[in-house]
Amino acid sequence: MGPLTLAAEGAASTRPVWRPRWHLWVLLWAAAVGTLHHLQPYRFEGHKLVLMPLAVAVAVLVLKALWERPPVITMCAAIALTVFSGGWGQMGLGGLPLNRLLALLALLQVLFCAPGAAHLPPLRFRNVHLVMFAAILYAIGSAAAAGTLGNSESLLLITDVFGIAPFLLFLVAPAVFSTPQERNLLLATLVGLGAYLSLTTILEALGPHALVWPHYIVLSDAARPGVLKPGGPFQAPVENGFANFACAVAAAMAYVRWRGRRSGRLALLVSATCLFGCFLTLERGVWVGALAAIVVVALCTRSGRRWLVPGAVIGVLALGAVLTVSPVLSQRTSERANTQQSVWDRKNMTAAGLRMVAAKPLFGFGWDRYEEESLEYFRQSRDYPMTGYTPVQTIGLPEVLQPLHNTYLAYAVEIGLLGMLLWLVSIGWAVGGAVVSRGTPDLRAWKLGLLAIVVFFAVVSFVDPHQLPFPVVLLMLWAGVAWGNEPARELTLEPERRTTLATRPAIPVAG
Repeated sequence: MGPLTLAAEGAASTRPVWRPRWHLWVLLWAAAVGTLHHLQPYRFEGHKLVLMPLAVAVAVLVLKALWERPPVITMCAAIALTVFSGGWGQMGLGGLPLNRLLALLALLQVLFCAPGAAHLPPLRFRNVHLVMFAAILYAIGSAAAAGTLGNSESLLLITDVFGIAPFLLFLVAPAVFSTPQERNLLLATLVGLGAYLSLTTILEALGPHALVWPHYIVLSDAARPGVLKPGGPFQAPVENGFANFACAVAAAMAYVRWRGRRSGRLALLVSATCLFGCFLTLERGVWVGALAAIVVVALCTRSGRRWLVPGAVIGVLALGAVLTVSPVLSQRTSERANTQQSVWDRKNMTAAGLRMVAAKPLFGFGWDRYEEESLEYFRQSRDYPMTGYTPVQTIGLPEVLQPLHNTYLAYAVEIGLLGMLLWLVSIGWAVGGAVVSRGTPDLRAWKLGLLAIVVFFAVVSFVDPHQLPFPVVLLMLWAGVAWGNEPARELTLEPERRTTLATRPAIPVAG
């Protein structure tokens, strides 16, 4: 490690920071080049033999510059880039997970006290973190017992979706976003992200498709003929709907905070377009989740109760006008609202999942074992067709099952009721603690926003699987921000200082 220097926090305290020496950055560059050459040797053929090491050197210089900056910048960039998780290979980056690298960098900045993190308050460990740690250990043990721990996709699900990354972000978020200025930067990031996601969703649904970026979104839609549900950069309409709704909530908060300025009017426009993006996903779970979240939050505030009915009327009139102007969208909406196959899918999968829970209730079938174990638990119903899995048409290939469209039931099937309970307690304690915890008045809006997001998340989790990181990552990050960083209850003094204060005569107070 390089030398420790002292960075002042105001004029009262100092914290040691770590600035790695130049040879450590050179070592990082060499390790990155060697790893890349081992994993993807084709990138070093021909003229790329010179260009690729130069590109890695530029990336290391960027990391070095970010190391000197506050972690809030790195964290906001990681959150914004998480929407492309799973699409880096389609963007020509060879599967390089930029969002995970930036999130890891932000965590290291906080843990190793980078120069930009010298002003941050210390991390505070609570009992909820112990429950989260137990849930992670349980999921890893389940994967090890089931033989899926060596599967990269299974490991990524544990890391990105179940808990490791979301729980770590929940731990560091109160410190990283400890001031109104840092929280305002997160708001601005989510407003900008909402502008991109809503515009992309609108263009993907209504065209022109040539303006959709990245282009892999259009290619993904073309590979699914007959599926008219915009998935955005996630290539998944449910996650796209969640992201649009979360950004709509953030934009509404920004409008209140920036009211009277041009940025406030822009935030209001972004909130409206994001809600329209939720509708365009044509996912009924997204529709119900958004309505439930809006109603719950509106009932919790005096102004919300006053505007609930007028807002509903305005929304219905606006949506009716859009459907009248666009017959194509009106037809798609009617078809989606009346379709029955997805309902049959969920009924069959839910029935099969309940049979699996009854067979192994406590510990489940093992992490990521639903697809391999569930086929024999499907039964033909008298009232609806047998759906819920998609047979591959090529002779000789096995049937490919759809993921279980109920997050709670999926965890109960794979890691048992015990594992599902640990996960539910972790999420519920984090969110509930954040909502009811004491904090500055500035945090009240974040608590209301968290309430909206968790209601949406809870509703959608009943009817859809969560297989991408953005929903859980943003939910837990938001919970950490809303919880806040409580000041220390007492100040530890040196013995001499305590003696001096104890022997100092009391100062009389007038009156």
